[in-house]
Amino acid sequence: MVKLRFPNQTEIEIPNGTTIAQLAAEQENPRALAGGILNGKVHDLNYRLNKSGAFEWITRGSLIGQMMTERTLSFLFITAVRLCFDGLDVLIEHSLAGGLYGTLIRKEPVTLAELEQVEAKMRDMIAKKEPIHRRVVSKAEAVAHFEALGMPDKASLLRQRTSAKCSIYTCAGVDDYFYGVMLPDASWIGQFTLRKVHQGFWLSTEKEFIDQPKLFEVYRQFERRGQETGISMVSQLNEKIREGCLPQLIKDNENRVARDLDTLADQIAARPELKIVLIAGPSSAGKTTFSRRLAFALHERGRNPIAISMDDFFLNREDSPRLPDGTHDYENIECLDLKLFNTSMEALISGQPVVLPTYDFKLGEKRFIRDPLTLKPDQILILEGLHALNPRSSEKIAEAAKFRVYINALTHLNLDRHNRITTTDYRLIRRMTRDYQFRGRSVQSTLDGWEQVKAGEDRYIYPYQEQADFLFNTSMDYELPILKTILAPLLDQVPVAAPEYIEANRIRRLLAYFDGGDPALVPHDSILAEFIGGSVFEE
Repeated sequence: MVKLRFPNQTEIEIPNGTTIAQLAAEQENPRALAGGILNGKVHDLNYRLNKSGAFEWITRGSLIGQMMTERTLSFLFITAVRLCFDGLDVLIEHSLAGGLYGTLIRKEPVTLAELEQVEAKMRDMIAKKEPIHRRVVSKAEAVAHFEALGMPDKASLLRQRTSAKCSIYTCAGVDDYFYGVMLPDASWIGQFTLRKVHQGFWLSTEKEFIDQPKLFEVYRQFERRGQETGISMVSQLNEKIREGCLPQLIKDNENRVARDLDTLADQIAARPELKIVLIAGPSSAGKTTFSRRLAFALHERGRNPIAISMDDFFLNREDSPRLPDGTHDYENIECLDLKLFNTSMEALISGQPVVLPTYDFKLGEKRFIRDPLTLKPDQILILEGLHALNPRSSEKIAEAAKFRVYINALTHLNLDRHNRITTTDYRLIRRMTRDYQFRGRSVQSTLDGWEQVKAGEDRYIYPYQEQADFLFNTSMDYELPILKTILAPLLDQVPVAAPEYIEANRIRRLLAYFDGGDPALVPHDSILAEFIGGSVFEE
């Protein structure tokens, strides 16, 4: 018998070899359960329980459950394309509008008629409940298998695995490897949308596609750059590192960032009517270093910048909105004194002297202790904040005086053709490293608060990214090998029993695919130095 202990400390005994699916069938809503976690390890519904220990359910709506759904939907699409078009392969490129954007691997763009054929095949597999089988083989066998299938990117990725075994998934006779477990059969994919977008396709569980042309163009630029440099997959990056090219790779990436900053600074400096630059982006996008480097670039062009933080315009703590659990919701735009902010900016832009507030986070209140500030004709305000692109934050400021910048780490680097690395993971890795290095926070502490951070970004940042006048991408090809060197040992220290272990282990396994890099190679003015240390902008 196997004894399972649930998070509420209740225990049950079941026969050895019982599948998680059989256990789920006894629950009130079995289809709401996507798998289970036994002793800190994620398993699919077909897994046979043969060890006692701590067990918890994976729900369809959880982060792990959502990733399983996305993975399974991708596999169904890839399988349908191969069955419809004689083994034609797919490139899953990046996220877009709540779904995935990708292309077929050939010169010609996909046609609407082809996508209709693929969609029909997918729906047929769903109706037939096409099973998804998993088999475990040795790493050497998996590498040889995918090389024989003409999938060198996947074979190269698997060579990087530290585990001696690999899982191969099969659906309708099509084999693939995915970075994580799957749902048991095609019928678990209910609602999905497949449509032609630009030169490729958009695949999502969402019903409606909302175009994001500015964001898409940034991704396009970086996809093209990856093709030009020959670094689109992790295996290609590792090869460059092994060839001793990391110093040159760092130099090339830093030069690209500098060129993009120059382009942005030129656009702003060419418009003398601009009086305020509004900068927003999600956590760990690199806003601090970016803002300071932009300020230097503008100063070189005769526009003397003055930095202002929106955080100084917080309402007094006693007047701030609260979350349902009673804690203060500091990511809510209602935490800002919008009236004071707008009137202060209006007055500054019109040349009037203004005493700006300074927010005392210990006391939880604004203090007016600065000397009056008067904006000179050659000066420009640089304002960074979570809500900087929200129209409400600057609704009283003339449009002609404003320039909006959205900043994020939008990676084009993927594990292989079918397994993407998310922008969210890039930023989480940056944040865990920075929080440990400079803020006295453990990896567990950062992971514990990450869901709330992401929820705030979904509500208050992403809806306004397309309103930016300039989208700036801070991701660099070389950064994960550098961050791995610092973060991997910290992730190893998270205990299996900790609630954050699952996510810590997932990130640890992701970083295991990368060769390491020496943090000492990173320039001191790099955006990455903000997270690893040694930045010339450290206070």
